[in-house]
Amino acid sequence: MAQADGASPKEQILEACRRDNVELFHEVLNEFQAKSKEEIAEFFNTVTDTMGNHLLHVCANYGAYDVMDELLNIEYLECDPLTRRDKETPIHCAVLYANEREVELGEAMAKMLIEAGGDPRVKDRHGRKPAEICTPRTEELRSILIKEEYALNEGLKHTNTQSEEDEDEADAGSASDSN
Repeated sequence: MAQADGASPKEQILEACRRDNVELFHEVLNEFQAKSKEEIAEFFNTVTDTMGNHLLHVCANYGAYDVMDELLNIEYLECDPLTRRDKETPIHCAVLYANEREVELGEAMAKMLIEAGGDPRVKDRHGRKPAEICTPRTEELRSILIKEEYALNEGLKHTNTQSEEDEDEADAGSASDSN
């Protein structure tokens, strides 16, 4: 007879991603303390929901910014897993979230994914890159994605896509270092 022990780690982590529940995320992560970084990453990279969405897709679909941020701190986490159905990356899902729900939150998630190593050049099953699915209300996000594609294509560093304020701080820091 099957024992009812509650939700499995997989079910718990999916729920944490759906509800942006950082506390539940850490409860699950703490269960892996005795595991290697590779084993931890293996778990988080292989968990999918019934539709074939990986954890970063679930976060992007539900606007779970804080849990996404925690996930991206896991060493060896795959930043560009593809959904089973449409072969979308988490960046595609963040763009769709911005198109359909909250522009600012979707844009913030897309930026975070790019900063973590997500590639905005990856095409979905329909041959579309994330920038190509932006709508008029997410025109600023389209511009960010196109600039990042250019930087990646030209072999430029991610630091070239920082905000002007970050660049000013970096310039000030480098000048004082040379003194």
